[in-house]
Amino acid sequence: MSSDGPPWYARQPDTGKISFLDIPERLQTHPDLQRRGIIPTDPNKIGFVYTARSSDKPQYTIKILNLDTEELAIYERLLRLDPASPNHTLPCEISQSGHPLLIMPYLTGWTIFQKPSERNVYNVLGLFLQVLEGVEFLHSNRIAHLDLCPGNVLVAHPQDLRHHPHIVAGKVYIIDFDTSKQLPLGPGEQHAITLPSTQIDPPAGLEHFDPYSWDVYCAGHVLEYIIKANLEEDPAWIARRFARWLIGNERRCIGVCHCRPTARRARQVLTVLRVLAYASRLAVQVASVVQGGLSRYMGLS
Repeated sequence: MSSDGPPWYARQPDTGKISFLDIPERLQTHPDLQRRGIIPTDPNKIGFVYTARSSDKPQYTIKILNLDTEELAIYERLLRLDPASPNHTLPCEISQSGHPLLIMPYLTGWTIFQKPSERNVYNVLGLFLQVLEGVEFLHSNRIAHLDLCPGNVLVAHPQDLRHHPHIVAGKVYIIDFDTSKQLPLGPGEQHAITLPSTQIDPPAGLEHFDPYSWDVYCAGHVLEYIIKANLEEDPAWIARRFARWLIGNERRCIGVCHCRPTARRARQVLTVLRVLAYASRLAVQVASVVQGGLSRYMGLS
């Protein structure tokens, strides 16, 4: 690990012990943060990620980049590309002086559904479609995220645009590439690699996985999380069945994995399923209107 890299800790001046809830002096005095008037206020991931929160100023998340990983190189690649979809990289800046920092807009939430009426299969599948679109985009650039999980998928809210007009309300953003890999081969060609430490446990304790297939496996678990958070009372069998298809039936593939679809295939199928979900929902609404009209016509209500 680079001696200059994270974790950075604040220490008590009298004892030298780590003060976990304070801001490291190196971060407080970082030249790029001082130049921009960004003041870190709270630890997010102690030693690695901090937030700068204020009621009247732009809010940021600040990540101390580990130069022993590929995260800096990956962000440099992704940020040079068109930020419009299918690119779901959170627009951010890489500090140009001192140790490299990633300076990102602080997003206030995860789900965009504020009303119960918005929490339906069609909208949930639309949200997840963005996740798959982002994963497919990474894979098309031969990048495997390798740690896709609910905490690494964010959604921009309208209030986030107040200080960060370059982000898009309702858009899904994929973050945290510290364990990600740039690969020599694309989906359907890349063989298994040794998995890094991940937030989602591999099936059957596997340590080697096709990296692109691993991202799809994790995406299935992300969808299950979205379903649980948003579709408690909605008949969500389509979404649940789709999530299980992504998770797949693991067969311990050593080479290219065929236990689950590619991100591209999953995105194509989900696009069709979402249309069917909309048609089904519309049919129920039409039937309800017709039934109500007939009841009034026949004097039954």
